[in-house]
Amino acid sequence: MKKYLIGASLVALLAVPALALQHGDMHGHEAKGPTTRADVIAKVQQHFAKVDANKDGAITRAEFDAHRAAMKAEWQARRAERRAEHFAMLDTDKNGQLSKEEFSAPRAGHGEGDHHRGMHHGGMGMMGGKMRGMGMMGGDWFDRIDANKDGRVVFAEAQAIPLQMFDKADANKDGTVTPEERKAAWEKMRAEWKAR
Repeated sequence: MKKYLIGASLVALLAVPALALQHGDMHGHEAKGPTTRADVIAKVQQHFAKVDANKDGAITRAEFDAHRAAMKAEWQARRAERRAEHFAMLDTDKNGQLSKEEFSAPRAGHGEGDHHRGMHHGGMGMMGGKMRGMGMMGGDWFDRIDANKDGRVVFAEAQAIPLQMFDKADANKDGTVTPEERKAAWEKMRAEWKAR
């Protein structure tokens, strides 16, 4: 359980922490340049607004669950679309079937045998990492963020953990996390995660 929580915190740190990590993963979707504290707050606000369906300033368990279900459906639709695209790319004779030769044929830009690796990961390569986000994380996200346990997550609660993670990564405390600070924080947290 500790490894999972550290991993989730790590994703929060590296993905321009947003309302429970919705768009971040460890496969190329984290922030590339410097990130300010204001960036984090703005991202949390953006995601908070998406989940707060009735716009009353709080996310209820029902709103969270509905958003999570919508995210899961969207992810599954994208996954199916990518699988279909990948299959069509491999099916060079367009007969709706893959022969051993089609499946094994090397593709431009890929090493031999690597061209179909994404298909083994649900047709999206490592995009499954996005499942870690708020939409997919499940009830434990809600329970951890709902600090006062009143069944509602207000904005102050939603931004608390991302800002804590930001502050840990901001080594020189200048209000900006550079790519170097982000990398150092990632390496430190990864080492701690492996040690547990």
